[in-house]
Parts: sequence; C-alpha cells; structure tokens
Amino acid sequence: MDSTLIEQASDLDRGNYPGDLGTMEMNLNALEHITRTCVEQGIHTDRPQLMKEIAEQAIAEGHSGMNYLAVYEDFKRAAHAA
Repeated sequence: MDSTLIEQASDLDRGNYPGDLGTMEMNLNALEHITRTCVEQGIHTDRPQLMKEIAEQAIAEGHSGMNYLAVYEDFKRAAHAA
C-alpha cells in the first residue's frame, strides 16, 4: 500500500470519490488505449481488459464523473453478497 492510497482511505470510508483529478471516463479511455495497444503488440490483455470492464460497470452504475476509486462500491457490494 503506498502513501497515495493511505491518503485516500478517508474518501473510501466516506464514499467520496471526487473526479477533480481524473474521472472514470478518463480512466476508461486510457484502459481502452492500453488494451488496444496490448492486442497490437501481442501482449496479454487479461488485466487491462478486466480493469476496463470494471470501469465500464462503474460508469453504468452512475459513477462516471467520479475517480477510479469509485469501483470500491462494486467491490463492497460483491463482498456483502457473498
């Protein structure tokens, strides 16, 4: 765990995911680019594809203007379902 995540822990606890430094759409755009580049270079796409799908799901659930940490809401929901 690096210092950035430690600094963001209180936002995670409060469900506060400000998109002022980057939105879910920006992350999705980057992940689409990374996935496409992996395909073009013959590199495994499993992880970037998974991260892209997670971002797409978060956007579908209304977290589009938030930062990527908003995916935590999906992880919390999945943990409660188990």
